[in-house]
Amino acid sequence: MNVPIQKCRDDFAAYAETCFREFGDRVKHWITLNEPHTVAIQGYDAGLQAPGRCSVLLHLYCKAGNSGTEPYVVAHHFILAHAAAASIYRTKYKVTN
Repeated sequence: MNVPIQKCRDDFAAYAETCFREFGDRVKHWITLNEPHTVAIQGYDAGLQAPGRCSVLLHLYCKAGNSGTEPYVVAHHFILAHAAAASIYRTKYKVTN
């Protein structure tokens, strides 16, 4: 199933905004995404973590993937999702002193 990238980013932004709105009175420090480097490299370059994609040793280690491009695409979209969530936080929920 191919989901448009814009929809994924918008869905993540909506999720982040829901978290900011519902938990903002109890959360002092926010983080948008946890360990993006690990997900991109271990999941899409080395294939050691989910989803286990890589092209190391002619796919002998992983069944599918392209270690030359997929980690970069994943990292790019992590950055876009983070930017969308951070923008919502800064414009609507950040309390300035």
